[in-house]
Amino acid sequence: MSMPVSSESGAEISAGKSGRDRKRFTALSEALDDARRRAQAIVLPEPLLDFLYSRTRCRSMSRSEWEREIRVATALDENFTRFCSMPLVKDVGRSVDKESRKAVVRELQSAGNLVLGFHGGFGYMRRRLFGRMFPQGIIIGATTRHSAADGAHALFAAREALLSGGAALIAPDGRFGKESGLISILGAQLPITDGAPFLAHSTGCSVIWLALVRIGDTFTFKTTSAPRREEGESFSSYRERFYRFYGDQLEEAFTGDPANLPLILNWKLTFNAMLAGKVYRVRRPTRQFK
Repeated sequence: MSMPVSSESGAEISAGKSGRDRKRFTALSEALDDARRRAQAIVLPEPLLDFLYSRTRCRSMSRSEWEREIRVATALDENFTRFCSMPLVKDVGRSVDKESRKAVVRELQSAGNLVLGFHGGFGYMRRRLFGRMFPQGIIIGATTRHSAADGAHALFAAREALLSGGAALIAPDGRFGKESGLISILGAQLPITDGAPFLAHSTGCSVIWLALVRIGDTFTFKTTSAPRREEGESFSSYRERFYRFYGDQLEEAFTGDPANLPLILNWKLTFNAMLAGKVYRVRRPTRQFK
């Protein structure tokens, strides 16, 4: 069995099953340096870049500067997702400014909170940091303990946590669950499910959008309050308000700072389908109670 070897640059090299060496980053500076070196080699569809740049709110940036930042963000997100280590998670956590971290902890410890994310914006690292800040919280994801593939089981656990005053993290743009409708994101039709608005409506909990934002070589958290169920409000009415808010946050992310816009596969497929006049519909089945 091969043992990890520490490098002077802050990364570990370990032999994978394929026989090829695989780097696991242990420091944010190392992951960022590598992302900047690899930026130009990141393959992104040119029509998609044209489309997003035409809608960016960062009008003072040249196309080349804007595109380079997206490539760096995509490479960095890949380093987080594929080559992460616990030391790297801790180092990214240390880079988050203390005031924003304390504010998030205060806000999410005050009552039951459904925390919203998406499959972008350094989503993997956001989940890892959320798990460290709220070890008793529920995280619904493709490979988490409360797997989205387990459908009703994951929603039940999240609902119980919210009713008990805990926190639950969910990304409603995920590919698990039965499609219940479509929302438009910059013209792209995104299939969505009822899971997240169901949790918020059935528990009456607070709902918060949580973003992990890179500023240079450090990170900070940004939270935005989402609509909460009103007294006597029907599920259909609330669901509409919920997804209007969620769509607004996604559009803000895709038109905002390119340093926080890694383009992962799901969204490349979603936007590419829109540019081809189609809707990207690939949903994975979830298990249900028998």
